[in-house]
Amino acid sequence: MIHTTSIKNFQRLTLLLMMQILTSSIFPQSKNDFGNKDWISNGLAGKIYLLPENTQMLPNFDTMKPAGTIYTKELNIPNHSWTEGFPGVTDRFEWFGIEYKGTFAVKKAGHYTFQISSDDGSKLFIDDKLVIDNDGLHSQRTKNGKIDLDGSVHKIKVQYFQGPRTEIGLQLFVRLDNEKEETFPGTYFKLSTPKKIFLSGLSGSILLMISILLMLLIFFLLFLRNKRKSHNKLVIK
Repeated sequence: MIHTTSIKNFQRLTLLLMMQILTSSIFPQSKNDFGNKDWISNGLAGKIYLLPENTQMLPNFDTMKPAGTIYTKELNIPNHSWTEGFPGVTDRFEWFGIEYKGTFAVKKAGHYTFQISSDDGSKLFIDDKLVIDNDGLHSQRTKNGKIDLDGSVHKIKVQYFQGPRTEIGLQLFVRLDNEKEETFPGTYFKLSTPKKIFLSGLSGSILLMISILLMLLIFFLLFLRNKRKSHNKLVIK
C-alpha cells in the first residue's frame, strides 16, 4: 500500500511541476514600463521605494528599505496614464520612487549633453556628481546637463519619483557634441548592470527550475525510504 501510494504521489507531483516549468517558459513575465524582475547584464538595476502620500521632493533613498528590484536596458517611458504597478513587487502606482544604478564604458571621449524628461521629479548623477536636477512635483518637464567624459568606465545613477496618480514619464537621452541625440545608452556607451551574488543574479525561471529539481530530489529520497521500509516489513513477516 505504501509503495503504490508513494509511486502515484511522485508521478502526480512530477507532472504538476513539469506543467509549471512549461507555463513559465511559454508565458514569460511581461515587461513593465519601468523594467521587470529578471536580471540582465547590460542594463540598470532599479530599487523601488514606497513613499508617504504628499511627498514633494526626492527622498534620501540611502535611509530607506527597498520593496524590490527591477532591471531595464534603457529609460524611455513617454508621458502617459499608468496604473499597472509592479507585478511581483507591489501594486502601488502612485507615491513611489525608483533609484536606478549602473556603470557604462565610454566608446568615444568627448563633451556630452544629457537630457532627462520626467513626470514627476528626477535627478541624474554621473560618478556621484549631480548633472541634472529635475526634482519636485510637476507635469512632464525636460532639463539638460553637460559633462566631459573620458574613455573609461563611469557610474550612473538616476533617481525618480511618482507623486499622485496617474500620469508618469521618465526618459533619458544623450548626444555627443552636435551629433544625433539618442536614448541612453545608445551607440555612445556600453551599459553594465551592477554585479550581484550568484543566486540573486539568476533569472526567475532558472531559480524556479533549481527549486523544482531540489523538490524532486527530496521526494525521490522519501520515495526510496518508504520503499525500503515496505521491503523490511515484508522480510520480517
